[in-house]
Amino acid sequence: MKSLILLNILLIGCLFGCLGGQQTATQNLMEGPSTKETASLAVLTLSTLKSSYTGQEAIPLDLSIQNGKFDLLVPISSVTAPSLFKQLTVTDSNGVVVRMKKPIPLSNTIKTLYKDGKTLRCVQGFDMKAELIQKVSLKDLLSHYELEPGTYTVKLAIVLEVYKEFLEDQHPQIIELQKDIMRIQNNRSPQYTPEAKKEAISYTQDQIDVLREKYKDELQNIYLPLPSLRGKATLESNTVSITIE
Repeated sequence: MKSLILLNILLIGCLFGCLGGQQTATQNLMEGPSTKETASLAVLTLSTLKSSYTGQEAIPLDLSIQNGKFDLLVPISSVTAPSLFKQLTVTDSNGVVVRMKKPIPLSNTIKTLYKDGKTLRCVQGFDMKAELIQKVSLKDLLSHYELEPGTYTVKLAIVLEVYKEFLEDQHPQIIELQKDIMRIQNNRSPQYTPEAKKEAISYTQDQIDVLREKYKDELQNIYLPLPSLRGKATLESNTVSITIE
């Protein structure tokens, strides 16, 4: 029995040691065992075209996000939109953090969808496949920071949310029909018998199915129900040094 307990302890130690070796970013998960997919998350690599620029040149930044071993459902704004650069940290040669003069616009991807007669607030999602490399660019660092000649370091941190499930996009007509189903279900009129309700809901659902088929090529986006949030992780990139002459 003692040998078996000792063996289990060794196996657990090896497992955590392996996971620790895989992590190349700071991670802060909301949940523990249920977030197995987030054990090895993305690697952020920040880069720019060159190390030295004149004050009249644009300073572009490129971010490469390489996923780990698991498929992840994440908000699309976390991995595809320039808004993810909002958590840049620019530091001068004296160690002073430079304040952003022009905020980077946030992406508004919230939408209310319907499932099983209930409304769900959702964020537009992205199915981030294992080992996928996603690239995002910021056109000009100087559009958001006022930088005098000197040397600066630039680093990025992002908060990556991981969700458990997704819903397919819904056409506006489908949303209205879903509302009709909710109104039918909530109708307390004694004249509205259970049989009549069932028939009305069935007819409305058939209309929804027809619309889904009709607009299937247009409804390619997926949405992540906010209640299905599984966990969050803070990921940090490498540090890039830039000199402005």
